[in-house]
Amino acid sequence: MWNRKKEQEEMLNQIRLINPKSKMTISQQCLLIAKGDIDEAKKLRDYFADVMTELPTVDEPDPTWLDSTKNALDGILSWGDEHRQGLLQVYEIVRGLTGNRLPPLPITGVTADASEASAAALPPINEE
Repeated sequence: MWNRKKEQEEMLNQIRLINPKSKMTISQQCLLIAKGDIDEAKKLRDYFADVMTELPTVDEPDPTWLDSTKNALDGILSWGDEHRQGLLQVYEIVRGLTGNRLPPLPITGVTADASEASAAALPPINEE
């Protein structure tokens, strides 16, 4: 009696470890949980398959190191683009607090009017 209860607790602990990435993974994990008993594994697998119908048949391959790095850098750069104005404001505040000891940024939020005014102020190049 105690042995059966211990086996049930162990089985429940193993069920909690199931990571349903695909139908193939669920089948393998159910077979491990059932300790090789195919009928018991089929019952478990069918239970999970009925609940999770949208699972792929096989696992998707893990992304390569290069793909992971590319995705992380894309996220960082897109975040920087989205928050450019806020970052520039923080930089200008810090620059103002330090008494302009920081070098000016080469790219500031230049508007179209400001770029036209600076272009008009430049002398002509090699007019002949």
